[in-house]
Amino acid sequence: MHQYGVGVDPIVAAGAVLYFLIIIGVGVYSRKLASGADDYYVAGRSVGAFANGAALTSTFLSPASFLGLPCFIFVLGYPFWWALVGIIAGFPIAALMTAGPLRKYAPVSFTYYYCYRYEMPVAGRFVAGVPTFVAGILYVVLSLVGTALFMVPLLHLPYKLSILIAAFIVLLYTVLGGMYATTWNAAFQCVVMVLAAGIGAIAMIVKLGGWGHFWQSVITTSPKFFNMPSAPAGVQHPFMAMWLGVIGFYFTWHYGFSAMPYTVVRFFTAMDVKTAKKSIIWATFMGATLYLALTIIGSGARVIMESFHPLAAKAAPIAAAKHKPIAIIILVLIKKTFGIGKVTDYATIAAMESIGSSPLMAIIVAGGLSIAMSTVAGWIMVLNSLLSRDWMGKVFKSKFAEEKPVLSARIWTVIILAVCSFIALNPPALIIDLSGWAFVVILASIGPSLVLGIWWKRATKAAAVWTAVLMAPATFFTWLYAKMHFGKPHFFFLNKKIITPHQFYWIFVGFILFIIISLMTKPPAEETVQKYCVELHEPE
Repeated sequence: MHQYGVGVDPIVAAGAVLYFLIIIGVGVYSRKLASGADDYYVAGRSVGAFANGAALTSTFLSPASFLGLPCFIFVLGYPFWWALVGIIAGFPIAALMTAGPLRKYAPVSFTYYYCYRYEMPVAGRFVAGVPTFVAGILYVVLSLVGTALFMVPLLHLPYKLSILIAAFIVLLYTVLGGMYATTWNAAFQCVVMVLAAGIGAIAMIVKLGGWGHFWQSVITTSPKFFNMPSAPAGVQHPFMAMWLGVIGFYFTWHYGFSAMPYTVVRFFTAMDVKTAKKSIIWATFMGATLYLALTIIGSGARVIMESFHPLAAKAAPIAAAKHKPIAIIILVLIKKTFGIGKVTDYATIAAMESIGSSPLMAIIVAGGLSIAMSTVAGWIMVLNSLLSRDWMGKVFKSKFAEEKPVLSARIWTVIILAVCSFIALNPPALIIDLSGWAFVVILASIGPSLVLGIWWKRATKAAAVWTAVLMAPATFFTWLYAKMHFGKPHFFFLNKKIITPHQFYWIFVGFILFIIISLMTKPPAEETVQKYCVELHEPE
């Protein structure tokens, strides 16, 4: 029996089952399409603009978007909109920086560009592969945990069973259909999560009496909601008064769309260069629509929870004694009930529960499962390609991997999901914050060599190697020091008063270091630069 409910709602359960059946069905259908290596790894380079753009959106936006962002909005206030805008702004930038050129190059694996642009066909697979492997494992674990965060409170399943179900379903469709199944399911999952957020936002507005009453309720509950970061005395949280924080969040999370492996591989699946660029337009539209809806949900989450949530009466006296908002205490009580995740992870669920509609909750659970599972599947395809095609086949010359690439990738998919599921069953306390470090380590260590390799003739092999070798341990040390010494990885490791989300400044340092080393070392051969730099961004 649920602590504040009456057990699993059959309508919500039916929505989850229907969702599972659809994505498994896509996997089964896609199996006949994934016969060759190109089919399995890059969907035969046959995906259209809308499907590819939708897949990009659902893959890149992790469970943190659907789960946590609404809570940050009502806790920190409306100025948090810049974090959402920053993410979407990164999408069209990717179209200019990497989408078109990489689709023109048309590699199969994420590491291929590093290998041939910097003339290191073996070492390049480790220079780019090791940071990718670390980030991939962390993201798969995080997303499996995110899936459980929806299944436990809404379907009332045990946490460990939720992890195993999520891993098994992702395993089915990635093993069977490879990138075909992953892409079409991710496109479907994008539509589901956008519809879920949109319907949820509309339902919240209606519940609070219409658009005018909605905003009046928000302002009444949070008078400083619309204060901007430039007004330190007026904001609800001191972090919002620091423009360093604004810049930090942008470069921690949003520049990554151009260089993160699980989005970059989507450029390879598009039909051609124009399709790859159009994919970004669709991704921008779908992502912006999702975030607009989540902004509305986040804006009204506090007032609707405090007015209508089943735990509001129980939370009120506790909130008064602790001098905290009732909404926060509601989230604390939910967190204590299930014992997983963070308090912020339950904001969307609690806000939607407050509306009191079973069909709405069925849609929300499908949307939450969609955004989590699509991220898992996207990273699985990156990792099985890295382990099977790059390391086994190209580095260690395995005949099995070369002669049976699809079977090899499927085996690695099983192994990866088994390992990540085992970790997710008892996730280390730092796993969610470690995913933030993983994001920064990729952007600081191998992001410069990807972006500058495409657009700067002078980029050199030595710069690619040393940037990766130096930035990876630097980001880890400073992140860990801040976490252990100050309690949070968001503080600058030498000064707690300076907020640097996940030590984001290393991204700038990585670019500067790459440029300096490139200017001091020998560039690749002229024909290499011509083929992998100049020609990639010339008009066709």
